[in-house]
Amino acid sequence: MSAKENLTAVLNLDSCLNCTQASVYDVNIPKVVTMVVVFMLFVVFGVTGNVLVIMSVACHRQLRSVTHYFMANLAVADLLLSCVVVPLSASSEALGRWVLGRVLCGVWASLDVMCCTASIFNLCAISVDRWLAVSYPLRYPCLVTSGRAIGAMVGVWVASVGISVGPLFGWREPMPDDESVCNVNEDLGYTIFSAACSFYIPLTVILVMYCKVYIVARSKARSLHDGQWHSDVKDGAGFRIHRGNAQRCHAESRTEDEGSRKCCTYGALVKLLTFSREMKAEKTLGIVVGCFVLCWLPFFLVLPISSIFPALRPSDTVFKITFWLGYFNSCLNPIIYTCFSQEFKKAFQNVLKSHCLLKTTSATPQTQISYHPTLSSCPVTHSAPQFTPTGGNQVNKGLLKVCCFSARVKTTNTETRHVFVDMKGLTGQAV
Repeated sequence: MSAKENLTAVLNLDSCLNCTQASVYDVNIPKVVTMVVVFMLFVVFGVTGNVLVIMSVACHRQLRSVTHYFMANLAVADLLLSCVVVPLSASSEALGRWVLGRVLCGVWASLDVMCCTASIFNLCAISVDRWLAVSYPLRYPCLVTSGRAIGAMVGVWVASVGISVGPLFGWREPMPDDESVCNVNEDLGYTIFSAACSFYIPLTVILVMYCKVYIVARSKARSLHDGQWHSDVKDGAGFRIHRGNAQRCHAESRTEDEGSRKCCTYGALVKLLTFSREMKAEKTLGIVVGCFVLCWLPFFLVLPISSIFPALRPSDTVFKITFWLGYFNSCLNPIIYTCFSQEFKKAFQNVLKSHCLLKTTSATPQTQISYHPTLSSCPVTHSAPQFTPTGGNQVNKGLLKVCCFSARVKTTNTETRHVFVDMKGLTGQAV
């Protein structure tokens, strides 16, 4: 090599080093500040909120149900996204390049897919659970057991890992030579596969299940309104369906001819109380599903379109907005639970006050209704609304504006009391 060529090589090397130093120290300060603020919001709402959800389910007996287990599993997926995936994405955005190497780039991309897939699979499992609870309220405790729920939760994570590890074994577009570039895998085959399995197929299941829930709920509400849930009273234990409010129901119970009353058994009473409770849960979970779809749908529209039709690929700014909108969903669920679920709201307060109620029960005694479903061999016990054994005027809110009924049930003492619940006026009382 001639002296001139050596000098040229040295100058080029020096120029390259200067470029590298410039790239290291040339940091966009406003962008860094913005990403720090965004990251702090994720820490406050994403990490703290989902930890509260997990601890609430773990510490409170009233949240020990299959549905709440799935909600805790959903919180685990959101927590993993907020703790691992979001910090890596935020650092990459703030610095303008990927600084952790090619191996961690692949791991980050796979974790991103896994967490998103686990979230929607948990929502899918919740939708099936809600459909079973509303459609088969008496058989539900036998159909959905804790063992089956645990198996479903494990299956959610196994399926999520199976969908997300493809790029780690080479199912991706060729990696760029520059290791400072780390992008989402846009391989056509994997994009279609992941979008279908991680979003569109489970979303279809969710929509079908909630449509079924709506149809069943509407049918039962109409039956309640028309007074069609009735059967003969056995051993004097039953309730009567009336039109009007609780006071009218109470007055008519003493004046109407017994033969003109429509009577129902305990099983129907439990159906009414369970149905009322389930509808409140459906509202909260429906909002959770709606927010998930609104946050992730733009990304799962943009990504396949960009892979199939490269000419239609949006700008990097639009792509990043859809990307971070999906991340934002991991912060929303704890906020939704706080706003729409009194159970979670009280549980959050107890956890924040360091009152972990593992061995305590509700301070208000509950009226227990035990029955043996004719369609199943397992006995089931449900809790009626919480009325005080001695007070005659305590009001408990209902959910359905449908009808009024009364029932004779056993309380904690030896006497038998009439319970009047006004489903139309949203009140109930024990006398």
